Amino acid sequence: MPRCALHLFIYLCVVLSILALVQISLFSYGSPDADRYEVHDGEKPNDSVHFELKKHRLPKCLIIGARKGGTRALVDSLALHPMIKAARREVHFFDRNDTFARGIDWYKEQLPLSFAHEVTIEKTPAYFPSLIAPRRVYEMDPKMKILLILREPVVRTISDFTQVYYNRLELDKSLPQFEDVIFQNGTNRLATNYKPLRNSLYVIHLRNWLKYFPLSQIHVVDGDKFAMEPLPELRAIEKFLGLPSQIEAASLVWDPHKGFFCFRRSLGRAVHCLGDSKGRAHRPVSPATREKMRIQLLPYNSKLFELLGRRFRW
Repeated sequence: MPRCALHLFIYLCVVLSILALVQISLFSYGSPDADRYEVHDGEKPNDSVHFELKKHRLPKCLIIGARKGGTRALVDSLALHPMIKAARREVHFFDRNDTFARGIDWYKEQLPLSFAHEVTIEKTPAYFPSLIAPRRVYEMDPKMKILLILREPVVRTISDFTQVYYNRLELDKSLPQFEDVIFQNGTNRLATNYKPLRNSLYVIHLRNWLKYFPLSQIHVVDGDKFAMEPLPELRAIEKFLGLPSQIEAASLVWDPHKGFFCFRRSLGRAVHCLGDSKGRAHRPVSPATREKMRIQLLPYNSKLFELLGRRFRW
């Protein structure tokens, strides 16, 4: 075969191989990896088509807390947005030394596959009260967008205690009485170092985050409003993240038996509700104890409102 004919034959084989690969990629909808690529028009006049693969990326947004403030409902509802990819479990990368020591590459592997234009979100409520998490997050990405959902602090504290109570019950450990742990040694003064209560001293933890991030990068969600009317809060978050408003009201389904909203991706799809541990009855706490807590938490709440430049109905 003449040399020029051989070269032409090789060239045609290469072109046909490329076309075959393109066809396989474009029409393999039924394959498990069919959603792992996108096709884009070229950005320059001489570009025709280029491919982008999904990959594990660092988050652009973190839900840092507050624990028992509605973080699970928040991340599940945000996951309804087609441009948001949310991690399904708490990674605890920034608050634990053992996981942080595994490095950034390990962290990325814990996060969902996404395209560059999508927003990856990770939720770990333990980040908010952590002393070391804000600096670690800042060192990874000083432009990180942060979501913080806050709930009325007395109710949130009781909810936190309730979870601790049931955790101890499952482990067959001694079960504390609320009044015995929430007050200092039989007095009426709050035991502010008791973890479920300390998690409600929002202003203390927020100040630590503001050492590294401006308030413009921290969006505070009203957890009490979100629980009853989630859509306005979700619209504000979409705007904060620079995303189009694409979470639909029909995707938020009120469950009168559970007393909170459940979610579905579209009409006709199954409705997903939070687990049985969400929305369960709190441990009984007397009105007198609640009032003592409310009064002693007022100074913390007032400082928080001043810091945020807004008030909540607490």
